[in-house]
Amino acid sequence: MRRAPLLAVLVCVASGIVLAACGGDDVETGSVNGVGGGRPTADARELTVEASNFEFDPDELEIDAQEEISLELVSSDGPHDFAVDGLGLVNDVTGGESRVQRLRIDQPGSYTFFCTLPGHRDGGMEGTLVVR
Repeated sequence: MRRAPLLAVLVCVASGIVLAACGGDDVETGSVNGVGGGRPTADARELTVEASNFEFDPDELEIDAQEEISLELVSSDGPHDFAVDGLGLVNDVTGGESRVQRLRIDQPGSYTFFCTLPGHRDGGMEGTLVVR
């Protein structure tokens, strides 16, 4: 009778380990002041980024500090997302879809954006966001 509870605990622990290993790239959050995600403001400047397997087009973006951006992420070949190191996940889409989300970064600097799906960033799916 003791085997069933022990087996249940072992299955739960093993499942947790497997799910953790299958996760995407870690996204550092909280070190960049700004907003990632949510409905864009009415006065936001529109930027469109196309995501395809292992690349963003364009892979360099320039915005002003504290500028409100309406970021449209477009994917025709599968799921992708757009995260900024220090800010977190901004936008995500499935294949054949586009989605618009809010982006604002308050301090000037150079930031890396990337796709958090497993293997995508390692495959080169990242770019540079320059905030003036």
